[in-house]
Amino acid sequence: MSMEIDLIRLDRDVARAERAWRAAHGDLARRGPAPPASDEDGPSAAEARARLENPLDPFRRVSSRSTYLELTGKTPGLGAELGLASPTSPAAPDPTGLAAPLADWVYALTLERVLWADRVRLATAWHAPLVTIDLPEPARMSPHEARLRLLADPTSAGRQIFAEALARGSGAVADAARVLVERRHEAARRLAEEGLRAIEIPCDPPGAAIGAAEAVLRRTESVIALEPTWHAALGRAVGRDAASGWPARLGPRWIEELFRATKLTEGVAIDLGPLPRPLGAASFARALARFGAALARGGGARGPFALSRAPFDLRQARRAALFGGLVADPVFCARALGLGRGRALDQARATARSLLLSLRLEAATVALVFGAGQDGGGHVLLRASRDRSDRFEETTARALGAPIPGALAGVVPALDPGAAVRLAGALLAARDRRGLIERFDEDWFRNPRAAEAIRDEDGARAPAPRASEGDLEAGLDEMMRSLAGL
Repeated sequence: MSMEIDLIRLDRDVARAERAWRAAHGDLARRGPAPPASDEDGPSAAEARARLENPLDPFRRVSSRSTYLELTGKTPGLGAELGLASPTSPAAPDPTGLAAPLADWVYALTLERVLWADRVRLATAWHAPLVTIDLPEPARMSPHEARLRLLADPTSAGRQIFAEALARGSGAVADAARVLVERRHEAARRLAEEGLRAIEIPCDPPGAAIGAAEAVLRRTESVIALEPTWHAALGRAVGRDAASGWPARLGPRWIEELFRATKLTEGVAIDLGPLPRPLGAASFARALARFGAALARGGGARGPFALSRAPFDLRQARRAALFGGLVADPVFCARALGLGRGRALDQARATARSLLLSLRLEAATVALVFGAGQDGGGHVLLRASRDRSDRFEETTARALGAPIPGALAGVVPALDPGAAVRLAGALLAARDRRGLIERFDEDWFRNPRAAEAIRDEDGARAPAPRASEGDLEAGLDEMMRSLAGL
C-alpha cells in the first residue's frame, strides 16, 4: 500500500459514493429509467435522465482498479492487459486498520460503476410494457407491475393469470439479468477474482453459507405445508391470512411510535425510504426489516465508515431480520398490536409460516447463486440454457413445493448475491433474539435497556465478525426451537 494514500479522506469519499449509489440504485429499481410518454420534456423526463447517469462517475478514485491494487499492495504486472495483478512488496503498515475494509469497498464500488449500464438495461426491461394480461379486455403492463399485481391479488385465479403472463412476458428481464451476472463475473475476474466470494459471503469459510442454505431447506421441510403451485406459495408468503391489528396505512410514524418510549432511535438518522404496500403481514415485516437495517447504518456513524460498514453487511442483515421477525412474535402481536393472547398466538403462527416460505426461497437463492446444484458450479445463470432451467426448477420446487418456471430464472426471485448475507443474518438474528429475551425479558423491544444494548453494539468501531459454521448452526437450532414453540 502506498503511503501516499490518505485513508481517512478515502474513507469519507467511500461513504459519499455508497450513499449516492444506494439512492440511485433504489430509485432506478423502483421507478425505472423512462419518463411517462406524456411528459417527455417535463420534470419527470429530467428525473428520468438523471436516473440514467452513473452515480459513481464522480467517485472514480474510490471505484477504480488502480486504487484497489494500491490498497492491497498489488500493482499491474506483465499480465495487466489481461486484467491480472502481480504481488509486489508487502503493504505498508496501517495503524488505522482502514486499508483492508476500504479495499473491499473499492472492489464492490468498482464493480457497480462498470456495471451501471447493465443495471439500467435490467431496469428498462422491468418497467417496459412487455406483459400481456388476458383480462376481460387484453391489457399490457410492465413485468414490474405484473409482479406487484401477482402478489396483491387475493384470489388464486387472479394470481394464476398474472403468474402465467409474467412467465410469458419476462424474457427481456431474464436476458438482462443473465447478462448482468455474466458481466459481473467477468469484471470481478479482471479486477481480482479471489476477492469477490469473501466479500459477498460474510461467513468463515464462505462455503458455510451454502451448507446453511441446505440445512434450512432440509430441517424446515417438516414444519411447513408446501404449496401446489409456485404462485400459491408466493400468495401464502404475503401473509394475508394474518391481518389482525395492523394499521390501515404503513408509514414511518407507525414504526417510530413502536419504539419511541425506548429512545432506540434518539440521535440516530433513520432513512427508511419508500415503504412497501401493505398487502399482508409480510409487508410489515419488510418495513420493520428496513427499519432494522437503517438503525444499524445510523448507529455506526460515530467512527470511520469502512470500520463500521461492509459492502455485504452482516450487522445490517442481522438487525433487519431481528426487527422484521417481530411480526411473528406472539408477545409483539399482543403488546404492540393489541391482540388477545390466543389471537396473538394464532397470528404469530400464521405469520411465521409465511416468513418461513420466504426464508426457504432465500435459501434456494443462495444455492442457485453460489452452489447451483449438488456439484456446485457457481451462479446458475452462467450455465447453459437447459441446465440453467432444470436446476432452477429443481431448486425452487424443493423450496416451495412446486417449481417456478425456468423462463423466470433471474426474474422471480432476483438471483442476487445479497442472498447469502440475508440468510446468515436471519439465522444469527434468531440467536440475537434469544439473547435479548434472556437479558431483558420477552418484551425486549419495549425495554430501554435493550435499546441501549443494541445501540452500543451497533456503534462499535469494528466490522461485524464473520459468521462461522457453528454460529449458523446454532442460529438454525434456535429458529427451530422458536417455531416449535408456536
